[in-house]
Amino acid sequence: MGYVLLDAYETVQVFGPNLASQGQLCTISSSPSGSVLIRTVPQASFDADQGQGLLSSLSQAVEDILSGGLASAAVGTQGIDDAGLLFDAVDFTVTYTPTTAIPGTISTVVEIPVTTLTADTSFGSFLTGGSAHDQLQAAQDKLAAMATG
Repeated sequence: MGYVLLDAYETVQVFGPNLASQGQLCTISSSPSGSVLIRTVPQASFDADQGQGLLSSLSQAVEDILSGGLASAAVGTQGIDDAGLLFDAVDFTVTYTPTTAIPGTISTVVEIPVTTLTADTSFGSFLTGGSAHDQLQAAQDKLAAMATG
């Protein structure tokens, strides 16, 4: 698994009213899925190795979710947090195929912040809203419940 850097351009990442830093907004194609993802990489990391560690961790997290079957597609996006600040995210498409005679599939989109996707949970998860896996499994469960009435 890996990625290809498709584009990068200078940006300013704002963390709060008195905290901002220079960075590069990177667009990558993750492999093997071909998902197009975005992540803001601090300028120092980008200058050192084009943000390889940060971009690899995002690609790996997305590919693990897709190969695990919790989502059928992923695409990079940006959301707006409660403070009105932009954050990098991935929109995952969660699809459920009913086991009853209902034809077709039902699906929903779940937005997961990049920081949640790449968080180190080896010491337990303290993530608001749960881990990416928890959030995607909840969406899958909700679709299954909707399909069965």
